[in-house]
Amino acid sequence: MKHSAGSGSLHAARAPFHRPLRFWLLALLLGCSALLSACGGGGGSFSFVGLGSSGQVGNPPGQPTRPPAGLAYAMTSAVYEFGQPIVPNQPSASGDAVTRYSIEPALPAGLVLDAATGVISGTPTAVTPHAIYVVTAENAAGSTTARVEIEVCQTPALPAGLTYRESAVVYTVGEAIAANAPSSSGGPIAGYTIAPALPAGLAFDAQTGVISGTPTAVAAQATYTVTGTNAAGAVTVTLQLEVQPALIAPASVDYSTPKVLYVATEAVVPNTAQTTGGPVASFTVAPALPAGLSLNAQTGAITGTPAALQSLATYTVTASNAAGSAQGVVKIAVTARGSWVPTATVPGARHYFSLTKLPDGKVLAAGGFTAGGVVNSAALYDPAAGTWAPTPPMLYARNGHSATVLANGRVLVTGGSDSARNGVLPAEIYDPVANTWTVTGSMAEGREWHTAALLPNGKVLVVGGHTLNPSLAFSQTAELYDPAVGTWTTAAMPLTTARSQHAMELLPGGTHVLVIGGVNRQGFVNTAEVFAVDGTGTTAMPISITGNLFRSALLADGSVLALADGSTTAIRFHPATSTWTTSTFSALRSIPILTALADGRVLMAGGSSLATAEVFNPDFDVWTTAAPMATERRAASAVLLNDGRVLAVSGFSNTWPTGEVDVSEIYLP
Repeated sequence: MKHSAGSGSLHAARAPFHRPLRFWLLALLLGCSALLSACGGGGGSFSFVGLGSSGQVGNPPGQPTRPPAGLAYAMTSAVYEFGQPIVPNQPSASGDAVTRYSIEPALPAGLVLDAATGVISGTPTAVTPHAIYVVTAENAAGSTTARVEIEVCQTPALPAGLTYRESAVVYTVGEAIAANAPSSSGGPIAGYTIAPALPAGLAFDAQTGVISGTPTAVAAQATYTVTGTNAAGAVTVTLQLEVQPALIAPASVDYSTPKVLYVATEAVVPNTAQTTGGPVASFTVAPALPAGLSLNAQTGAITGTPAALQSLATYTVTASNAAGSAQGVVKIAVTARGSWVPTATVPGARHYFSLTKLPDGKVLAAGGFTAGGVVNSAALYDPAAGTWAPTPPMLYARNGHSATVLANGRVLVTGGSDSARNGVLPAEIYDPVANTWTVTGSMAEGREWHTAALLPNGKVLVVGGHTLNPSLAFSQTAELYDPAVGTWTTAAMPLTTARSQHAMELLPGGTHVLVIGGVNRQGFVNTAEVFAVDGTGTTAMPISITGNLFRSALLADGSVLALADGSTTAIRFHPATSTWTTSTFSALRSIPILTALADGRVLMAGGSSLATAEVFNPDFDVWTTAAPMATERRAASAVLLNDGRVLAVSGFSNTWPTGEVDVSEIYLP
């Protein structure tokens, strides 16, 4: 559990009270796919040549009872030639019959979508850069979507990436096969050939490349080479085909992307199924795919546009024929960009302050650094009303402090420094019921930019920190506050390394905290340590990132995510194995906010002179782009509200008129 104080402290954007330590640190650290190249590329995805929705069998007469599903196109990534008629691009879908097709945005000039059949045809009349088009197939019961990537070039493009839905398959004498259709990218294929000739009873369509028919004789396994050509050249693929006397069940099902992260409201790249063994008659999935996604019952392809955020889930796909079935799994999660909305501004814009959610859901902002210096003012935010109301001021002006909600719902505020950069020794307690502040015991040391954690026994552990007066000193100690008696006790065991501006989280089990990074007299601290909360021991370990100030978040699985100024690498500690993994985000950020979301993801926003935001997806160790804030800021404070939204308050900006950002925003995940 990390303290809820505002971001940063040894930062150049700070007012003069912060310059001596920053200058000291600065002085200390001064010594320390070629195939598509003809038209600019674009697209590497695949889909299977289909028979068209008009070829569906088994749809009940009258009103549809099932929406279309598993919509896919023969060419999901096509490069057409200007002025040349295209090979009609036909869709396939399962579910009940499609009554209407539509596409967004409009197709390149000269190409048309048949609203009744979904076929894309025509002759391109203009060169058009690579773009994504989303086709919607609908009937009275619902709709599904698929995306098609199209580029129109002045010169023909080579076909590329030729594959077949079934590349190694065993057929059965007397059993009609499921049409085995090719897929490709690049320039559309005008014609196909195969060598040697197919087993008796099987037919090869020279226009579509589809293999169909009913085998009439046993044939040993052999390799067949299919060549697809157009005016620009050719591409080949080999198939392993066999015809045996008895039908056999499918042997395996695998997906091109077995674990995939999608983004809500954005059309997905089709996730195709590959099978071995006997031919597949149908595909089914359990449980139902996320809303907006569908499974093509003939090909097993997963397509569509996910509708909403969803955590990682496992889906079992079953491929069946008359002889039996095989199963494969695909894991799917859906993230979201989210959005920001404005809310009321805290009285007195500030940074380096504490922001604490109270048991009743209201949020306490206390202290911090303003345009007028360090303050003791405090205010309460009511999420239901979206308003701030001032509270009585703290007894001591302070910034760089911590605020911890005690087991009884009161808030313990500790440490920090005043306007003269003197460490504030006395702690104080805010009672939200009485709306009062009272002084409590004093710490043994002044601690600016320490960390604090509420322990399972109700005590509060504070670790590290620094003071500037009478001279710069970094703490190597920890202290325990006992709310029952209002006194502090220094832990018997010090940290292995003195540190300030570090991060800290209470690990699962509640017996140890993880202390990460920070700064001291030697510069940036390149270690973390697992410190016993009873002060009886600590274990240090190296870390792969360093920086001026660390941020951390406790994840749902008990692991800890941490990042530092000056690096685009985040580190993640796994307590069960005492190991670290890394992930990379896109933008270098100094003193951003970092907040664990209710759904298990982590929001990072602002920092440096940025308004942008990113979201960490722990199931994938991947960062995705989130919606940006309206206002750039660093050294802001943020807190997760009871309804899952995130309140981001104030902060500092070099471009804001006063430096202090007089704006608050709420993130909707």
